[in-house]
Amino acid sequence: MPWWEKNTQRLIQTNLRAKDAALDRQSLMATLKDLSCNVLLLNTGGLMAFYPSELPYHYRSPFLGEGDLTGDMVRLCHDNGIRFMARFDVSKIHESIFEKYPQWAYRSPRGETINYNGMVHTCVNSPFQRDCTLEILSEAACLYPIDGIFFNMFGYQTRDYANNYHGICHCKGCIREFKARYGEELPAAEDPLDPVFQLYQAFKEETVKEMIDRIHTLVKGISPEIAIATYTDYKVDIIKKESNTEIHRPLPVWEYSSSENHQSVEGSWDDKIISNVCINATSLDYRFMGVHRPHAALRLYQALASGAGMDFCIIGVFDDYPDRKNISVVKEIYGFHKKHEAYFGCFQNVGDLVLIKPGPGEIPQKEYQGLFKILKESHLQFRVVEQHALRGDHLEGAQAILCADLVPTEAILARLEEAQEKGVPIIWVGTAWAKEDSPRFKRLFSVAQAGPPEDARWSYLLNQPTTLFKGLKETDWTLLDGPLVPLEGIAGCDYGLERIGAGFFGPPELCGGNEPLGHYAFVSHPERKTILIPFQPGWMYMRYGYDEYRIIIENIILHKAGLDPSLRIEAHPMVEVFASRYGQNEKGALYNMALINLSGYNGVGFHEPLVQRGIPISLVMDEGHKPRSLVSLRTGQEIPFKWRDRVLSFTLAELKDFEMLLVRS
Repeated sequence: MPWWEKNTQRLIQTNLRAKDAALDRQSLMATLKDLSCNVLLLNTGGLMAFYPSELPYHYRSPFLGEGDLTGDMVRLCHDNGIRFMARFDVSKIHESIFEKYPQWAYRSPRGETINYNGMVHTCVNSPFQRDCTLEILSEAACLYPIDGIFFNMFGYQTRDYANNYHGICHCKGCIREFKARYGEELPAAEDPLDPVFQLYQAFKEETVKEMIDRIHTLVKGISPEIAIATYTDYKVDIIKKESNTEIHRPLPVWEYSSSENHQSVEGSWDDKIISNVCINATSLDYRFMGVHRPHAALRLYQALASGAGMDFCIIGVFDDYPDRKNISVVKEIYGFHKKHEAYFGCFQNVGDLVLIKPGPGEIPQKEYQGLFKILKESHLQFRVVEQHALRGDHLEGAQAILCADLVPTEAILARLEEAQEKGVPIIWVGTAWAKEDSPRFKRLFSVAQAGPPEDARWSYLLNQPTTLFKGLKETDWTLLDGPLVPLEGIAGCDYGLERIGAGFFGPPELCGGNEPLGHYAFVSHPERKTILIPFQPGWMYMRYGYDEYRIIIENIILHKAGLDPSLRIEAHPMVEVFASRYGQNEKGALYNMALINLSGYNGVGFHEPLVQRGIPISLVMDEGHKPRSLVSLRTGQEIPFKWRDRVLSFTLAELKDFEMLLVRS
C-alpha cells in the first residue's frame, strides 16, 4: 500500500521566503517533532530553488549559498520518521530568468507581462511550464528520495497577488495552440455566452490535463511511491484543498469550510485522499497574523471528524513567526490524532442522504452551501458527491438524494433515473434546470410545462400544506426572494408553498394586496418519489438565515421523502455531528460519533464555545453489530448506554469544544 493511502498524515507546511533557505534545520526538526508531525511539505523548486540546482534557468534562493536545504531536510525527516513532500511552483520565474527567456512569460491581450515583486508570470503553453518543469522535477526527484510532490498555483494564472485581473493570456504559445486546435483566434475577454470563449474554457482544461499527464508519467516512472498532489482531481493521489480566510471576502465566514472540503472529496473518490490545508493567516495580504484560535481548532476538528489527515500551514519558519497563538492548538490536536491514529483514516460517514454538489458558479455554490448548512444544523447524516464525479454506486444505500441547483446533464439524469427505478426519493432544488429545455428532466420530475425563471422579490410563500410543514404552524408566510420557476406538474402531482404575489409595502396605511398567484414552490409526484423545489431556499438561508428555509427543507426530507435518520440527537443546531462506521479495524471499532461545538461562531468571529450539557443521542447500527463498550477518546472514560433492537442510546453529559465517541465490539 502506498504510504499516503493510510490517510493518517499530520502535515506541516511552511511556505518559505527566500531568506529561509538558511533556516536552522535542527530547530525546525525539533518543532516538527514537538507538533507530532509525520509529513513535511517544504519549498523545493520552480520559481525558486532551495537546493543547488544545476539547471541554468532554475533561479536559486540568494540565501542558499553553498548549502542544500532540500537535501538536509529530506535526510533529517527520514532519520526522524517523517515523510518529505517537495513543493513546486512553476507559475512564475525570476525577472533575471525572464530577461533571458522573454518567450516564457504570460502576455495580456495588450502584450504586457505581470511582474510582481520581481517574479514574472509564466504560461501553461510556454516552454518553461511544458518542458522545464519536467527537467526540474526529474532533477529534484533523482537527487533526493522525496515522498511526494505538490504543485502550487497550477494552471492559468491571470491575477497577481493583489488580485488584479490582467486578462486572457495571449502569449505566442496560446495563440498558436488555440488556432491549431480550434481554428479560432483567442477571445479578447471572458464572456460565458461567447462560443469562442466556451472553446477557450475547454482549451484550458485540455492543456492543463496534458501537462498533468506528462508530470504523472515522469514522476511515477521515477517511483510509484511518490505521491502527486495539487488542486485538481485529475491523475493525483492527494487532492489539495484549502480552508482559508480573506478579510475582503463577503461575509459571513463559511463555518463549514473544512467539513465541506473533506466531505466533497471523500464522498466522490475512492482512489484519492484529501489534504485540506488549514491556512493560519487571516488573508493572503496579512500573512503574519493568524485567525481566531477557536477557528483554527474548528478546521482541524472537522478534519478529525471526517477521518482524514491533518494539514496546517504558516508563512516562513516557526522561529520568527510573529503570531504563535495557534501553534498550541496544532500541538494538542495533532497529538490527539497521533495517540489514536489506529482509529483514523479507516472509517466512512453514515450517509443516509446523498447531497450532489454542482460545478462552479456563484449562485449554485451558495445554494449548495445553504443546503449543506441546513443538513448540518438539522443533524442529518449525508455524503457529498461532486456532480462531475458521480457514479451509480455513489447512490447505493442512500435513503434519499438531494440535488443542489445542478445543471441537468444527460449523465446526471441517467444516474437519477437508475435511482428512481430502485425507489429512491429524489429532491431537486433550484432554478438552473429551467435555463435549458430538457424534456428528459421534465419527464423525470413530472413537469407538464414550465416558464422561464421569474424574479420573485417582494413575494411570499404560503406555508401549506400545514400537515407537511408542521414546524411553521405559527408562521403563515415565508419571505421569497430571488428566482422562482412557475410550473405545472402532470396528473397525480402534489403541490405546496403557493406563491403570494407582491403587494404594497408602503406607506404603512396602504400595506397589503398580496394575492395567491396559482403556482407553487413545491411539486412532487408521490408514486414516482420525485420532489421539485423550483426556487433557492439554500441561497436565501445563506443570505438571510431565517429558520423557515431550514424547516421547509428539513420537513420535506423527513416527512415527504421519508428519510429515517440513523442518528438522532437533541442538540443545539450549532453542534455539528458526524456518525461514521468502520470496516475491518484491528482495535474492534464499529462506529464513532464526533461532535463539534460551533456555538462560539457569530458570523465573523470565532470565540470559545458555550458548554453544552445533557445531550441525548441514539444510533441505529448495522445488522450483526453489537456494542460492547462506548468510550470517549477525549477523556478515556466509558459512557453508560442502552442497547435494544439495533439502537444504541445514551446521554452525553458534557460537550466543550470537541468530542469523539468510539463504539467497540
